[in-house]
Amino acid sequence: MTNTISLELEEAKKKMIEEVSFHEKKLAKLTRDNVAIVEAMILNDSAYIHSTNKTARPEYNRKNEIKYGGSSAFWMTQLKNVLLGNIKEVSYSYDEIIIGAVEAVDRENSTHLNSDGCGRKEIAARIIDFNRDELLKCLKNPDYEDMKLIRIIADKTSAEKNARKNPSFASKFCHYACFYVYENTEYQDNYSIYDNILKTVLPWYLGYYNIEKKYDLDDYKEYREAVDTIRKASGVEISRNGFDHLLWYYHKGRL
Repeated sequence: MTNTISLELEEAKKKMIEEVSFHEKKLAKLTRDNVAIVEAMILNDSAYIHSTNKTARPEYNRKNEIKYGGSSAFWMTQLKNVLLGNIKEVSYSYDEIIIGAVEAVDRENSTHLNSDGCGRKEIAARIIDFNRDELLKCLKNPDYEDMKLIRIIADKTSAEKNARKNPSFASKFCHYACFYVYENTEYQDNYSIYDNILKTVLPWYLGYYNIEKKYDLDDYKEYREAVDTIRKASGVEISRNGFDHLLWYYHKGRL
C-alpha cells in the first residue's frame, strides 16, 4: 500500500502548477496547461460548483422563505435572454433578474456590498436604471464612454456611514455578465476581474517580463491594461478569465 501511495504522489507532482522564479518569489508560469489545471480544480471545488450551474435557480423552504438565492450563472443567463430578446426563456422580471444577479455575484465573490448597509440595493437600482441598449454597448465595449458601466457600478454608495466604492464588485459583475451574455463570442472575455490578490502580485509579473511602464493598479482601466500587457509579453494565448483564475488560485494561499 505504501508503494501505491508513493506512486500516486509522484503522479500528482506531474499535475502541479508549473512555476518560475522572480527575485526569490515563486510565480505561476503563464501556460495553457497551468490554466487548464486551475480551471479543472475550480470546476470540481464544492465552493464553486453552484456558481457555474446555469440551472441553479432560487430555492425556498416550506414557509416560502428564501433558502438559496440562485447562482450567478442562472441570473446572468436570465439577463442574456432578456437583453437578446429570448423572452420565452425568461422566468423573472427584469428588476428581479438584476437584483438576483447583484446578490449572487456579491455572495459568491465575498465582495461584501452590504457592509455599508445599502450596497446591494443601491447598486442594483443603478443597473436597473441603466438603459438596456446602453448596457449591451458597455458589455460589448468596456471602453465605451471611459468605462461608463464600471464607473457607475463602482461609484461610492450613499450611506451616511461606511460609504464605500466597489471596483472589485463592478469588475466581477461586468465580467460574469459578459461571460454569459456573450458566451462563445469574441466579447465573452471583455472584462478582467479586479482583485486584491492580483493587484498585489501583478507587479511581480510585470517585473518578470521586464515591463518598465508604470501602471496605477488602483485604477481599473490601467489595471486591465497591465493584465493585457503581461498576457501579450508571455507569448502564450491566455484569456483574461484564465489569467485571473490562474494567478488568483495559485497565490491566494501563498500571500
